[in-house]
Amino acid sequence: MKKLTALISGLAITAAFGSSAFATDVYVVNFRNAQDVKSQQLDSQLASALAISGVNAEEVVIDTSTAAKWEKGAHEAFDRDIVPVFNQWVGLPGFAAVVDAKSKRVIGCVNSTFDANEMARELRQMASKAQGTAYMSNASVNAKTTRCPAAHNVDPGL
Repeated sequence: MKKLTALISGLAITAAFGSSAFATDVYVVNFRNAQDVKSQQLDSQLASALAISGVNAEEVVIDTSTAAKWEKGAHEAFDRDIVPVFNQWVGLPGFAAVVDAKSKRVIGCVNSTFDANEMARELRQMASKAQGTAYMSNASVNAKTTRCPAAHNVDPGL
């Protein structure tokens, strides 16, 4: 009976607090606006890239198309403790920032210049960085970059 009680207690604790084995590795923060052509192109590629990549990622949409969507995006950022990322780029559409879910550090960005397969490869590499595992990288002369855009929102008092 004690073993059964211990087993049930263990299962209850796991159910209540979740298992770290299923925790998200990275947040893919999609900064978008419905009227922005780059956002539309990114949207069409990002869902496929996430599926192809096989990474443990969660897409967080920061949509500034309407005030209600803007507010929803702010809540999504708050719920994941990535408000500084939201604050840095809200209002600048057409790219997605990849954020380490544990450290909340921005690893890199992808944009509409990547096709779904290229984006998936980059997402795998960035997720590997978040997990602290090695990945194979091929050197190339490709002009595409995972560098993030300059901060859109800067405090003028600094």
